[in-house]
Amino acid sequence: MTDIEKFRSDIHRIIKRERIQNGGRYDAAHVCRQAADLLVRSVRIQGELPRSIADYWLSQYIETSVSAEKEPTDIHIDKLGAMMSFLSGSAEDGDLLSDDDWTEIGRLTGYEAEDLPIEVLSALMTILVDRKAV
Repeated sequence: MTDIEKFRSDIHRIIKRERIQNGGRYDAAHVCRQAADLLVRSVRIQGELPRSIADYWLSQYIETSVSAEKEPTDIHIDKLGAMMSFLSGSAEDGDLLSDDDWTEIGRLTGYEAEDLPIEVLSALMTILVDRKAV
């Protein structure tokens, strides 16, 4: 199992645990916040970039969802996994993100660049250049 597969599996466990702990009731907003927090904890990047990307996912995909009570959907979990992959320095599942996603991730990375170690920034920028996001 890859790190990304484990990440997705952990989100599905969060969903199940939410239902069990609340007698079958489901608080989608709480689950989505936990998924975003899992992203932040799962990557080893210092600074605010992981939180900024997690917040982008929440605002772009969860808060605007027409089925907010069913979030996170598998598609949105996959998008968050692709964002985790990026933060881990891999382009795995990068096709799951739209051009607009990549543009925003590039903007956020540029904003947080001074707080990132140079080797981390270099790896992230390589992915962003390949995606034509910068």
